[in-house]
Amino acid sequence: MSAKVQINSAPDLQQPLPRTEEVISKFVDNYAYDHLIEAHGHEAARKKMSKMVEAFLPGLSNTVLFIEGGLEGMSLSHIWFGPNFPLFRHSHPAYGNCLYYVVEGEIHMGKKTLKKGSTIFMPATHPYKYSAGPAGVEVLEFRAGGGDPTGPTTQIHENSFEAIDEIIEGCRANEASWAAPNHIGESAER
Repeated sequence: MSAKVQINSAPDLQQPLPRTEEVISKFVDNYAYDHLIEAHGHEAARKKMSKMVEAFLPGLSNTVLFIEGGLEGMSLSHIWFGPNFPLFRHSHPAYGNCLYYVVEGEIHMGKKTLKKGSTIFMPATHPYKYSAGPAGVEVLEFRAGGGDPTGPTTQIHENSFEAIDEIIEGCRANEASWAAPNHIGESAER
């Protein structure tokens, strides 16, 4: 079977999703966080995860630019994180390996600062976290299949409610500065 040529014009970027119960619930339903359930019970863990999602929604937008079906299919997404967005520790077992390219802004990952033009290769099951720089960050996310279709889409690797509370506090402290771009690379113009 041969692939077909696809040409896509530059789309308007998706804006952050609204903080509705339905949206929050869909996010939480896609997360695996059994270690938090074991430590705190299902109801308390789900409530904490919901609070985290509610806090980060205004600082995140994800626009799928290309997606090819099948287990080995490729995808390309544009992801924007608002200024100082504190991304939680997680992995994506179901989605396969990932290559991130920094379009605008910067990422703070441990002691490293990754600026425009930098890349990060992340194996599917490898946990990671980072924070966006003071102007936020736009990344292109390339995936090339190879994930485990039986695995969770997002595995949460934050190990305590205290760690999640820090993420919630970081989101609330920076939310006033979050304004998603309408077009790729536009955040540099703000």
